[in-house]
Amino acid sequence: MPDTNIARRYPSAVNYNQQILLMGGSGKGRYGHCYNSVVMLDLNDENPKWDSNLPSMREKRHVFASTLLNGLVHCAGGMNGNGRLSSSCESYNPEERKWSLIRNMNKTRIYHMLVSARGLLYALGGYDGNANTNTAECYDPQNGKWEYIPPMKNCRSGLTAVVLKNEIYAIGGHDDSKRLSSVEKYNLDTKTWLDVPSMNEERYGGLACVVDGVVWVFGGVGAKTVEFYDPATNKWQASTNMDRERQFPCVLSV
Repeated sequence: MPDTNIARRYPSAVNYNQQILLMGGSGKGRYGHCYNSVVMLDLNDENPKWDSNLPSMREKRHVFASTLLNGLVHCAGGMNGNGRLSSSCESYNPEERKWSLIRNMNKTRIYHMLVSARGLLYALGGYDGNANTNTAECYDPQNGKWEYIPPMKNCRSGLTAVVLKNEIYAIGGHDDSKRLSSVEKYNLDTKTWLDVPSMNEERYGGLACVVDGVVWVFGGVGAKTVEFYDPATNKWQASTNMDRERQFPCVLSV
């Protein structure tokens, strides 16, 4: 895979029809220069290259979260280059090549996760400017409102999350005192959080994806390890390490 045109710390990415959109992030330094630019790698091309000729987000963001819903790219929260935390959200229509602001979340969030399920967006955990949080909320594009759902059992900042069947998995993170190996899942039918067996390692700033019904988790602060969880066996197993440590990476299944 070719290198991007600029180095980006704490960006976010989605896979839209085999086109990888890499958004935002920042340069060197604690806050650095924060970007609202977007680049795209079209995996449908025989020799894909990063294309920077895409509209920029309405706001500069890093340590934010993104996901796809109803053919739109959604971005939520994060921090700008001045260290200001945000609750703002925006969506991108790839067909119209246009970004639009949508309603803010109820809480400012960085180092959180955003997933989509059953036509709704779900924002989970993160840091709210005062402490790591266990709060979660969902957005309904039909009425344009964010509403809280039951909080997670653990505060989780720097967590990762995936949707598998009718459940949202919240994986790892930091609870204000330690890195976590614990995992919990939110059942969309019963609207309750349930414990899942813990990972083999504590992970803060790892990222996960689902491949063929199996949850894969990669890296984290100080980690180049990989492990996977199979709901059929209810167990985590180690896999082959990556070649380097990766914290807050972007991981996509294609």
